[in-house]
Order: sequence, then C-alpha cells, then structure tokens
Amino acid sequence: MKVIKRINKPYLIFLIWNVLMVFAVDGMTIKHEMGKGVSGNGNLGILALFPSVLTFLILCFWTAYVTKWWLYDQREYWGKWGNAAVSIVAAALCVLSVFWEIYIFEDLRVQLNGYTHDPESAVYRFGWLNQYTNTLYYNFPILLFGVSFAVIIGWVLELVQRLRSKS
Repeated sequence: MKVIKRINKPYLIFLIWNVLMVFAVDGMTIKHEMGKGVSGNGNLGILALFPSVLTFLILCFWTAYVTKWWLYDQREYWGKWGNAAVSIVAAALCVLSVFWEIYIFEDLRVQLNGYTHDPESAVYRFGWLNQYTNTLYYNFPILLFGVSFAVIIGWVLELVQRLRSKS
C-alpha cells in the first residue's frame, strides 16, 4: 500500500476554483469609504456570490467523501490516533475560522459606521445583502470552516464505516 495516494486532481482544481471565487466575491464587493455617499453601482458582487455558494456546498460534500475514503486508506499506516489528529487539527481550524469571521464582521461594522438598523450606517435601509456586505457570505474564513468541518464529518463517516465492517 502506498503511504500517501496521489493527489485527486479534479478535487484540487475544484478547491482552487473555490479560492478564486472568494477573490471574485471580494473584488466585486464595493468598499465603503467614510465621508462619501452610497455607491449607486448596484450589487455586482451578487453575480459571483450565488455561484460561489453553490460550488462551496459541492466542495464541502466532496471533501467529506474524499476525507472518508482517504482516512480509511491511511488508518493502516497511521493507526486510529493519526486519524484522530487530523480531526483535532480540523476542529482547531474551525474554531480559528469562527474568530476570524467575527473579526471580519466587526471590521465591516466599523467601516460601514454601524449595521442595517443604525441610521448613520452606510447600509441603513438596505438590508444585509447589499453591495457592501457580500464578503460576509463567502470569504476565506467561511471556506476554511466549511472544508475543516467537512473533514470532521468525513472522519466520523470513516469511524462509522470501520465499526460497521468489524461487526
């Protein structure tokens, strides 16, 4: 048995595509500048937001599937503690990504001078999905959380499969 299997090229390409979609959403989201009025350009970021969320969901399911079988193959080499270490690192990355997302959310609040219910805010009367807030819905912390959580799900699925095969 090979210790490390070859890289799954279609999966790697799809992961890179999702990273590029984060850049697309960020690039098409308008950055508010203090003292200037509200942009009248509309919400171009939504053009990248919906396809990126769809591909993100596909990536998460694919990651869980790939992780399940990869960990199943690696158990003979690493043992059960090696697979547990992968899930612990994934859980730590989930926690890190939550704190990173909170930081982004708070930074955007300061940049916009409040939330949608604050009269002095740049997004007052807009609602949460507008030309300034697209990056709240798809960004690197969300991508990191989704992939890390899918790794944990894949680990759990591998454990369930291993327990079923023993009985």
